[in-house]
Amino acid sequence: MPRSFPLRALLLAGVLSLSAPGASAAGWLLASSAPQVVPGQRFEVVVIGEGNAANWPARLPASIELPGGGPRIALELVAIGRPEANGRQRRYFARWPMELTGVATLALADHPSARLLLDAGAATRTVSAPGQGTAAGAAAGASAPPAAVAVAPAAAVAPMGQVAEVPADAAPVEPSALGFHEPMYFLVGGRDPVSARFQFSFRYRIFDDQGVVAETIPVASGLYFGFTQTSLWDLQSESKPFRDSSFRPSLFYRWALDDPGRRGSLALSAGYEHESNGKEDMPSRSIDTLFARAEARLRVDDSGVYLGIAPKLWTYLDREDNPDIARYRGHAELGLRLGRDDALMFSTLIRRGSAGKIGTQYDLSYPIRRSVFSGVGAFVHLQAFKGYGETLLEYDQNKETQYRLGISLVR
Repeated sequence: MPRSFPLRALLLAGVLSLSAPGASAAGWLLASSAPQVVPGQRFEVVVIGEGNAANWPARLPASIELPGGGPRIALELVAIGRPEANGRQRRYFARWPMELTGVATLALADHPSARLLLDAGAATRTVSAPGQGTAAGAAAGASAPPAAVAVAPAAAVAPMGQVAEVPADAAPVEPSALGFHEPMYFLVGGRDPVSARFQFSFRYRIFDDQGVVAETIPVASGLYFGFTQTSLWDLQSESKPFRDSSFRPSLFYRWALDDPGRRGSLALSAGYEHESNGKEDMPSRSIDTLFARAEARLRVDDSGVYLGIAPKLWTYLDREDNPDIARYRGHAELGLRLGRDDALMFSTLIRRGSAGKIGTQYDLSYPIRRSVFSGVGAFVHLQAFKGYGETLLEYDQNKETQYRLGISLVR
């Protein structure tokens, strides 16, 4: 039996810009059953448009527009099931960027008149029912200019036909091939000498899940290339040299087993990683490893606070430049974190060598985009490191506690 799309969704459908006065006549709208989304988790929308929805592409390019004229963040909406025959609406989903919080606008790239306000990480707001207030007033409560909001007429949303339900234990598809891998930050501080420590990291899904290879061999869609660079920059010496940099390319397979509807999630990764400081002769340091890593999250309460546990194990394939590195770095590390993705977050990384040598890193961060950075997501970040292994070059040197303060983009 056909089911009607919730009337409450209409209150946030078709958020149109003033620069497109004929948008409502264009026939393309966005609707959602709730105005809230959770950073890092999946959300669903209904696209209402022209022509037979069965002929629409399985992926629709879209963008997230930040308030205040900030940059646009590209993402793809992925279709769910099949629409009703000759229908004009279809359900799509995507994953909201982990580091993006606050109110933002979702818009279709090919139909910019189709716009929708969504609130990531804020407290739930009550939206007036029809007859009790206008959608413009509801949007004003979400910190958006009332004049920028228009309501899709009730006749524009036809009853929804049966669509395929996504199994509760299904792994969400990542709409974008390029994503975050490890934390990214720029911090300044320390002593002997004062230095900057910064890290850049990304991962890339090699085979698209709808490409020829992944459709022929479905498991291939979980294959990734990753890269992380960590550098220590001496700011105290006269020539300001880089004391050391670590380059870590990796090739690995990742199983994402998270389910936003439940209280926990799990992702497993395994593969090959090379680490080198890119130098020659005596300063040269490099290792090759096979590794396995688990990333588990357990929600502590309904506010979004969670406990994260990330153990990583590895075995060495080559360590000719530093044959005793296992005494200081060992064969395992443990990452822990506690907090909310849109609030205060504490994390620690502990590594113990086979000779009992320990290196520990502590990180405390808090989002500051709303109060300082109007166009980008960022966090104020305090880091402390103590023990062995702050750099690959100095893996066998014991460091006193180094405190650094700065900005992180991914944590």
